[in-house]
Amino acid sequence: MPPPWQPSTYAAGTIVAASPCRSSSPAGFHASPYSDPLSSVSDEEKTIGDTSSAAPPISLDDEFPKATAMGPYASAGWSDLPIDLLIRILHLLELPEALAFHAVCPSWRSASVAAGGVPPRRTPWLVSLAEEPLPAGDQQRPVRRGLWDPTATSELRNLVDAEKTFQVSFPWGQAVACCGASHGWLIMANELSDLVLYNPFTTASLSLPPITGFASCIEGVYGDEGNVVGYRYSCYESDSVYDVRSLGGFFYDKVVLSGSPSAGPAIALSMHMDGKRLSFARVGDSSWRQVSVIRRSLDSYADCVYHRGRFYVVTMEGKLKSWGLSGPEDRPRKKTIIAEGDDYFFELITRYLVSTPWGHLLQIRVVLDKYQEHYVRVDVDRLDLKSSQMVGVSPAKALRGHAAFLGQNSRGILSVDKFPEVRPDCIYFTTPRLRGDAFEHRHNQWSGVKVYDLRSRKLEDAFLSGGGHYGTICPSEVWFTPSL
Repeated sequence: MPPPWQPSTYAAGTIVAASPCRSSSPAGFHASPYSDPLSSVSDEEKTIGDTSSAAPPISLDDEFPKATAMGPYASAGWSDLPIDLLIRILHLLELPEALAFHAVCPSWRSASVAAGGVPPRRTPWLVSLAEEPLPAGDQQRPVRRGLWDPTATSELRNLVDAEKTFQVSFPWGQAVACCGASHGWLIMANELSDLVLYNPFTTASLSLPPITGFASCIEGVYGDEGNVVGYRYSCYESDSVYDVRSLGGFFYDKVVLSGSPSAGPAIALSMHMDGKRLSFARVGDSSWRQVSVIRRSLDSYADCVYHRGRFYVVTMEGKLKSWGLSGPEDRPRKKTIIAEGDDYFFELITRYLVSTPWGHLLQIRVVLDKYQEHYVRVDVDRLDLKSSQMVGVSPAKALRGHAAFLGQNSRGILSVDKFPEVRPDCIYFTTPRLRGDAFEHRHNQWSGVKVYDLRSRKLEDAFLSGGGHYGTICPSEVWFTPSL
């Protein structure tokens, strides 16, 4: 019987929307009905994962009657179970349990390796919102999810084998946007456009303050029964009303965390409203605290990162500021590091900030260069705090043999010694989110993952993804690295 977490496979250029193999699973992980079965699967066994069948749920008693009849003392310990039995048990598990199975003990780890199909936990995953199937009776072709349509399922692609996809259903409802990934948590906008922290490997979720907590620009519109039916969005001297799900698809630019909420109190920084505003909130707060607004300017915030106890934010013009949130009054303390922009604004496509394991804060500038292949050049700078300046770094030496993963995620630096599957001195880009200027239209075909080799200075297509259908207008994909 094929494992329920076995990935879906499909021909290049087509998208398969998967339905759950076991709807009783609390974790919501499932494989596509188009998954290739194991060669030993019989016709009778093939029907077990079909949700259209009325067959009872699978139990270990049914699957292993001899093993259960032997009683709990048949073996000296769980680690002594026969490897063929462990493999059959593993094939019944959902993806999170399968990953936990791998970490139990050496004998279980050996069974996991022998079974195949369980990716390493800490290699990067590309998470995107999945396509939704057509309503029943019209399943001849897949349908493309609309720009602001909610979906109950995400797709995960592991960098080790990007052609395979795993699908996971959100245990708390639906999502309309991927807004970030930080410290082992995804930051998603749900069907009410509120932000939710979500760990797809443990299925844990935590709520951030609702979108109505951005009181300076969002006001709830309520129905007769007191439920929210829309939002009044005040921006650029306009006062428009949006339905509850569409606003979350474009309101948030990026959200990062100061640390994992599993390890203690965490603070979230939201970059929103077309990169014009910054707001902070602690996990568990009821509202957001606005700390910065860019008014009547072509400039906007390009990226943000948490680095050595402070949040750093860079604008498209190259201005750099930082905020610290500590002390008895918990007041944000702003520090302007670079007050004037640089000369790259009219050539710039976008900027990123990278916090490195060796303590440096790097700026990655993606620049339009008509003399380069794909018309893209990447320059790297290092922040010198003593002089409050960005200092140019040789691109070939900037990452010190590491690989960087950039996009909506935060702190994506991996050592190729620990992850030999990634390429040294390369940057793996997801589809960048660009604003309404000439570069957005010029580079709107940038979709999917691309790799920039800092040594050869070349941009290459890596693989297509499920979240880049709308180009740079509203990309919905993010790099996610699980935390152990």
